[in-house]
Amino acid sequence: MDNFINYLSAHPLVLIILAAVALLFAYFIFKGLLKLMLITGLVLIALCGYYYYKAPDEFPGNVREVVSQVGDHGKGMIDAGKNMIEKGKDLADKVGESVKQKKDATAD
Repeated sequence: MDNFINYLSAHPLVLIILAAVALLFAYFIFKGLLKLMLITGLVLIALCGYYYYKAPDEFPGNVREVVSQVGDHGKGMIDAGKNMIEKGKDLADKVGESVKQKKDATAD
């Protein structure tokens, strides 16, 4: 890693090219995600309009039910994500400890 950093500091043109490629990569990813979010939003609006047109009296109850279901599933996903982050932190700590032990063992 130090060799790579030294190479980039010795050749700033390569660093500029890598930065430009990284920015283009990020731009295209966010552009795709933005399109996906807009299309999903339009589809949801169209579905809500359709259900409102078919049964305007039942629509508020159905919307409340769906929103509560989405909220419940969202909370479950957040809890699962927090658990995965904690497991990842624990794993990173264990790997760090084992690397330190190996480094200490080889230094002796």
